[in-house]
Amino acid sequence: MLFAESLRNRAGIERMTVELANMLSDVHNVSIVTIETFNAELCPYKVKENVKTLSLGSSFHKSMFSKGALNIVNIRKLREIVLKERPDIMITVATPLVRISAPAIRGLKIKNIAWEHFNLWAGSKIGSIYKMLAPWFVDKTVVLTEADAKDYVAMKAPRIQVIPNFTSMNTEGPSSCDNKVILAVGRHAPQKGFDMLIQAWAKTDAPGWTLRIVGSGADKQDNEKLAEDLGVANRMLFKDSTPHIAEEFRQSSCFVLSSRYEGLVLVLIEAKMMGLPCISFDCPNSPREVIHDGTDGWLVENGNVDKLAETLSARLSDHEALKEAGRKARADAIERYSPEAVMSLWEKLFDTI
Repeated sequence: MLFAESLRNRAGIERMTVELANMLSDVHNVSIVTIETFNAELCPYKVKENVKTLSLGSSFHKSMFSKGALNIVNIRKLREIVLKERPDIMITVATPLVRISAPAIRGLKIKNIAWEHFNLWAGSKIGSIYKMLAPWFVDKTVVLTEADAKDYVAMKAPRIQVIPNFTSMNTEGPSSCDNKVILAVGRHAPQKGFDMLIQAWAKTDAPGWTLRIVGSGADKQDNEKLAEDLGVANRMLFKDSTPHIAEEFRQSSCFVLSSRYEGLVLVLIEAKMMGLPCISFDCPNSPREVIHDGTDGWLVENGNVDKLAETLSARLSDHEALKEAGRKARADAIERYSPEAVMSLWEKLFDTI
């Protein structure tokens, strides 16, 4: 059983929740329980028919100072479901939800795995405290990178396990890397650093190349205005988020990540799987673990706009070298981040927990 807040946003956590449930359902009886009411038509990702979906029909009270801070109603409703469904294992998607899942299954001999997608220090201070405390109340905490695991261990958190995300974006063939398009994907929000990317693009010497940013979000208009102000709007294309992201990868020849911080960047893994070399800020915590610097991509000092512009100019000037790096990127992604590779890690965890 996977326990999540909702499945209505087009984001990495929701995508991986559905993808993992679908993958596990090939060999296990799997259900997804959401706090918010589940609506298949509003879910941006296809849940397999053999995955059972259940809901608490409620909302998650995140703040410790809110009226429903203790989430008593949510705990009671989840316990009613697990008493009926009797799962052997619960995967709690995101450590804050351990506040609900741990008391809900108390005394029921159900193993609880917390599955955290962000690094320990991402977000608010209270969020980091929740992440530090959660491992003490579950049987195992799964984090996405070795760097994440080191952070948790340094804070004395017990029972930490590293299992990366995976991608099944591999069915229709990779990019040929023929088009002079460099791609960025994500929400228009401060975390994604598109403001820094646009500033770097204004300093990049890449004749004939177009920077395409695919994503929606509150900062999109500000970023479009920044491109206009810096005189690079004619060298850029802004597109809304799309369910057909594989085609965006296929039409591009390089991927760029300008985030200020990340968990394990699913879109970076997807780009590699689609045969794209990647240029990324060396932000905490995952690009360094996904990209083999100088082999299938290039890392840039975090937040250094001038260095990003310099790297873009150098790498986009040699299209054949990009293609070779793209071939190596795809081979590495298949080896480390294919569903088969990651499924074996989850099965090993289930057998030993």
